[in-house]
Amino acid sequence: MLRVFHDHPFKICTLSKMKRTTMNPFFLLSIASVMMLAALPLSAKQASTQLVRNLDAGKQQTLVTFGTSLTAVGAWVDQIATVLNQQYPGQCTVINGAQGGANSDWGVKSLDEKVLKHKPDTVLIEFAVNDAVSKRNTSVEHARNNLNQIIDRILAQNPQCEIILQVMNVPVAHTRTGRTKLDAFNQMYRDVAKERDYQLIDHWPNWKKLLNEDPLRFHTYNPDTIHPVRDGALNVITPHLIKELGLATTGHPEKSTATPCWNYLLHVARQDKKNPDTTRADYDTYWEKSFNMSDLNKDGSVDADEMQADSLLKALDTDQNGTVSLGEWLVVQGPQFKAFDKDNNGSIDKKEKTQLAGRAAVPVRE
Repeated sequence: MLRVFHDHPFKICTLSKMKRTTMNPFFLLSIASVMMLAALPLSAKQASTQLVRNLDAGKQQTLVTFGTSLTAVGAWVDQIATVLNQQYPGQCTVINGAQGGANSDWGVKSLDEKVLKHKPDTVLIEFAVNDAVSKRNTSVEHARNNLNQIIDRILAQNPQCEIILQVMNVPVAHTRTGRTKLDAFNQMYRDVAKERDYQLIDHWPNWKKLLNEDPLRFHTYNPDTIHPVRDGALNVITPHLIKELGLATTGHPEKSTATPCWNYLLHVARQDKKNPDTTRADYDTYWEKSFNMSDLNKDGSVDADEMQADSLLKALDTDQNGTVSLGEWLVVQGPQFKAFDKDNNGSIDKKEKTQLAGRAAVPVRE
């Protein structure tokens, strides 16, 4: 099974590439349109990145992902590695150099160990979401300086390294109220990408659209209000990455069975740290704590200001009183526990935790 670990090299491989035919210039004009029409269904590619162009040319490549927990426990990293494995056998090493809780200050300090020592050909960078944590008092300008320093040091090692910046998903409830200037930090990434003529992969619009149009599914994909789980990556993040990187859309990221976010959530939910199982009581207590963090005024409910997402508030507010109660908060989490608890014994054991992939609950209430 393919896996990508923090700062661990990951050898990936792919399907053999089509050989390119050298065309006589005199015939190009007459058959160009035929070639384009014939090639498109076979490759199904968008405009490619340097990474993909180099892979197409048969070159070995190293891709490093660098950022926050959205990358560190992001199932999209393993899913992209899986697609590369299917399309470029043995040509690429994927390294997840991200760290949960990290911001760009950590990025500057950890760059040598997490990125530069691997001598990358392409680096994906995202730190905006944690630079925006209000209690850290990081200014947008300080974060910008850190980002530019990270980029400059990468280029000092390898002037040809491809830098791709990312704006990630939409947080809600307490993970959004604790980031009051997140929009400004995200915009800074867009601005730096434009200033330096770098590619920006912006996931925000896709997540915002899902939140507005199908809030319960949005919640299922982001149960802790900020970290997309496997299905969220599979259905929102990874397809966008495949398109923006210029990979063939014929890949199968679902072959990745990695569930790093759920593994983490079920691990930290355990109240008895000596017991590897996660009980239903553990599970409910964890989500109750999440509710309490979102209930800023401690009145026993989450209102519109605290939710920071009107569509989600309306979807969860079953009694239509304008707020979300603890019961309404917990009821949408229950189906996922039941999906993971295969033997229905009230706990998710070690074996069941290795079989989480493909067991995501549909976005319904318990």
